[in-house]
Amino acid sequence: MQASGTPHAASAAPSATQTLVLPLPRLSLPVARHPQYEAIEQQLAIDDYPYILRHYRSDAAARRFLAQRIPAYGSLCYPNARPDRAYTIHRMMNVTTLMDDAFTHLARTGDQAGLDALRDHFLAAVDGTPPPADVPAARLLHDTLRAMHARCDARPAFWQRFVECVRAQIRTQADPTATDASRLSLADYLAFRRVEGFGHWITLLTEYALDVDMGQRLAQHAALADARDRTIDSVILVNDLFSFRKERSAHERFNAVWILMRVEQLNVQAALDRLAALCTSNERRLIDAREAVATGVLADDPDTQAYVTELGYMSAGNAEFHAFSTRYHGDDLGGGRFAGGEIAMTALPTLEEIAAADRQASHR
Repeated sequence: MQASGTPHAASAAPSATQTLVLPLPRLSLPVARHPQYEAIEQQLAIDDYPYILRHYRSDAAARRFLAQRIPAYGSLCYPNARPDRAYTIHRMMNVTTLMDDAFTHLARTGDQAGLDALRDHFLAAVDGTPPPADVPAARLLHDTLRAMHARCDARPAFWQRFVECVRAQIRTQADPTATDASRLSLADYLAFRRVEGFGHWITLLTEYALDVDMGQRLAQHAALADARDRTIDSVILVNDLFSFRKERSAHERFNAVWILMRVEQLNVQAALDRLAALCTSNERRLIDAREAVATGVLADDPDTQAYVTELGYMSAGNAEFHAFSTRYHGDDLGGGRFAGGEIAMTALPTLEEIAAADRQASHR
């Protein structure tokens, strides 16, 4: 779902007229949706609109954000979330996306002082201090965490793991030049992105959604940890494939396509094809890891089986979301679903660019 605040490319702007084939990975895991998704998505469009509007300071950008249907990601990745936790799960999708956009914008413009200030506001939100109204993304995180925490009193160990993960994510996003993407192997890139790209955050949300604590079992059972990591890698690889157009036009270089081009000496089209193949092979490894858990020593553990089942839905749901969200396709699909094929690599304006244009037009 997310592309994080990363160093921008120093090269010249890509041609706006180039056409490439965006291949669809051959994936087999089934897609499911949370039964409450329509009602929750409609409610969040009302409840979160004030935060989104304050964040972008533009009605046009706020409505464009809503058109991306970000909460739908929650319905697809956590279809079995407990009814009393479904709303906060779906809302957390808005939180992570606003947070990602906020850090990415400052990183793109090289505003380290702004990144440091934003980091401090988000960390304060995690610690329970309400951020000021002019930092609405951090305020939304604070409000959502408060609602989540009220349901986690019986699982203090889980909550500690979760908030430490959120803190690590915030610190990493505030330091976008700490890791040089031009020097990473694909394996090192994926290992870094499991933290930096919200990977551990979203799989911890799986535990919250199901009201389970997998901490000890993940530490003790390699097959279970492998299933989790393969799920995160699926999210990263599929995201990089579908977000390449958006990130390319924004001159961002933290994407597996660029890694593959450098490491395997591929052109852009060959790297896209290779990435799609990696998505497919990674799903196969995820299926194998889930089977190892289902037939191993944890076979009779209902919490574990529910967890690995939901991981499969996360992998499939992430891919489904990327096939229809306007976040990755703009208006090209007309509300439909991408089925693979040629795409014109025209620039997709960022929400910050839409907001700036809207504010400028309103002052004329």
